[in-house]
Amino acid sequence: MSRTAAAHPPASVGSPMVAHTRLLLEAPIVPTLLRLAAPNIVVMVFLAATNTFDAYFVGWLGPEALAGVSLVFPMMMLMQTMSAGGMGGGVASAIARTLGAGRREDANALMGHALVIALVMAVIFTTGVLWGGPALYRAIGGTGGTLEAALAYSNVVFGGALAFWLLHTLGSLVRGTGNMLLPAVVIVGAGALHLTLS
Repeated sequence: MSRTAAAHPPASVGSPMVAHTRLLLEAPIVPTLLRLAAPNIVVMVFLAATNTFDAYFVGWLGPEALAGVSLVFPMMMLMQTMSAGGMGGGVASAIARTLGAGRREDANALMGHALVIALVMAVIFTTGVLWGGPALYRAIGGTGGTLEAALAYSNVVFGGALAFWLLHTLGSLVRGTGNMLLPAVVIVGAGALHLTLS
């Protein structure tokens, strides 16, 4: 028996982790892939609809507000792709690998590190955009009412960057355990609340 196996004994045969792993390894491939992908597909469709409705609501405020939001959109997309895509994919992958190898202590350490990285990145985005946003939005064409609208929107979005980073990081941690449904439900619920408040 290897030192790793001795230090991290496998889960008991009747544990939920073993049953879940067996299902992933032994179930038919197509239904398993569809079951795992369905929550993510629902989330992607819902987020696209949320962005569309956002533009619709902002359009009610006039062309300057809509132009202001469009100035902020590239930085929002950068934060979203970094937190949900790059960082999120790495976190989910790392957690899945460590749990799959039976290294629960390493998975716990990874969770702690992921949360610290999320906190640091949120601080970077918040301070960077609140401090450098006016110059950035002017450089890409923001003036007058459009610039004011961009700053008002940007201050709210990036003032809450920590919530954004935590949502995607925690969702990725849960996805790494094999639970795709819970993060999807949370993100759809948050999007529904967002649309209601909008």
